Amino acid sequence: MESVWYYVVNGDRVGPVTFAELKAVAGAGKLGPADLVWQEGAPDWVAARTVAGLLSAALEPVPSPPEENTYALVPLAPRPSASATTRAIVPVAEVLSLDDDSPPSPRKRSAGPGGGDRVTELVALAQVFVRRAIEPDPSAIAPTTEEGAKLTAAGVMDATARKLAVWRRSVLFVAAVPCTFAALFGLINALAMSKEDREVLSAFGILLQYVLALALFALPVAAVLGALTYDRLALSTKWVLGGGLVSFAVPLVIAFTPTEWLLDLKIDKSESVGAAEVQRTIFGIVMGVTFYIALMPAVLSLLPAVARACVRTKLFLPESLVPGWGLVTSVPLCVLLTLATFVVLYHVASNVLLVMGLVLWIGAPLVYFTKFDLFTRPLTSAAERTAIARTSFIVFALIATGAGLMLIYLFTANFMGRAVLGFSKDAIARPWTLDLHKIWIDYIGRSLFLTVFFSDLLLRIALSVWREERAFAASPEAAGFDRTMTGLGSAVLPR
Repeated sequence: MESVWYYVVNGDRVGPVTFAELKAVAGAGKLGPADLVWQEGAPDWVAARTVAGLLSAALEPVPSPPEENTYALVPLAPRPSASATTRAIVPVAEVLSLDDDSPPSPRKRSAGPGGGDRVTELVALAQVFVRRAIEPDPSAIAPTTEEGAKLTAAGVMDATARKLAVWRRSVLFVAAVPCTFAALFGLINALAMSKEDREVLSAFGILLQYVLALALFALPVAAVLGALTYDRLALSTKWVLGGGLVSFAVPLVIAFTPTEWLLDLKIDKSESVGAAEVQRTIFGIVMGVTFYIALMPAVLSLLPAVARACVRTKLFLPESLVPGWGLVTSVPLCVLLTLATFVVLYHVASNVLLVMGLVLWIGAPLVYFTKFDLFTRPLTSAAERTAIARTSFIVFALIATGAGLMLIYLFTANFMGRAVLGFSKDAIARPWTLDLHKIWIDYIGRSLFLTVFFSDLLLRIALSVWREERAFAASPEAAGFDRTMTGLGSAVLPR
């Protein structure tokens, strides 16, 4: 049976063809030495020059490049016209660095039982993922050779789609680490529940505690599955959206479960009705505070995640208005939502460091309003995108400064004669307290995961708006709508 081949030229995948047909295409000069080809059943795409007997004698001799120049042309997107070719420079070897001055040497596969080279490879890949996750302008990243070949095999040829796919992959893998630790900490807390805590809870309440702990694994599982399926964006998006909804829905449902179902109150029948009601009220307040603390990382992680998702989507789709208007409408709402926590903490402990830290942490996203005009109109220049990326970095710096001030406060503050956070035995919390670390680890993991979650939602909204606008522009009613908007514009926004 004759082998089946596919090839990519100018961003278009062609096939299946026989090897003879493929060779005829190469002989006609339509297939260059650097163009990708793939034989059905092969593990990866390869450059045409590496296939023996494919290129003609005039094309086969390829001079070996200098050691410092290991780049080849790999098509990323279809050409907009016959005179414009959309190509991107990516390393021939599996180069993982995004911004190094010189590309690293090709990585060797581990052949020994120790797998030392494999570990080095994973560490290098993890560094790339982290750099991509914190990159102010994700549209500047590029797929590695391995990622590019996998995206090409999956039919993802558009340059923006390819960058979005590898950015999502990186952020999801990075988010999976803290989310996994937070989930493990939550499960450990549930399994190590003290006898006194078990006696207070009903059998149903104990069961829900285990359900709540297991629900924490929805985020790391969805993050890993979404990252593994990065080349199939539709499926990856479903994993992310599904995991995010489960992680929010389960705690909310449990939080709204009646207190009587969760607790074994053991109210003495000899007590008066008033005393029994007071006991129920006290238990209800305790449960309310407990659920508030449990939900706090999820609530507080919403604000930076929404803002970051809007900015990242705007940089991927600079011509779209959806991400910008999403930012300017959601940020004030998120600030007001987080303000409730600020008010509670302010009255519990009125301290200059705490107040300044919370103001910077909560109010930092409002800095985006200094670039209101850029977010709410299509961007056409690289300078405008750079300005948005620079503003995003300033917001991150303010949030980090606020977090640092609050950490200083925790180490220096006292509550009822006891240190809030310290190394002494009488401190309310010590640096190695498991519950303390669970809160900030859960916050970071959720914030990263929700960045991808809201980015996926914004992308779907932007695509829907674009399709509906194109369909409406071709309808007879479009002219009437233009007249209406022109009249409203002259009345509401006079020049």
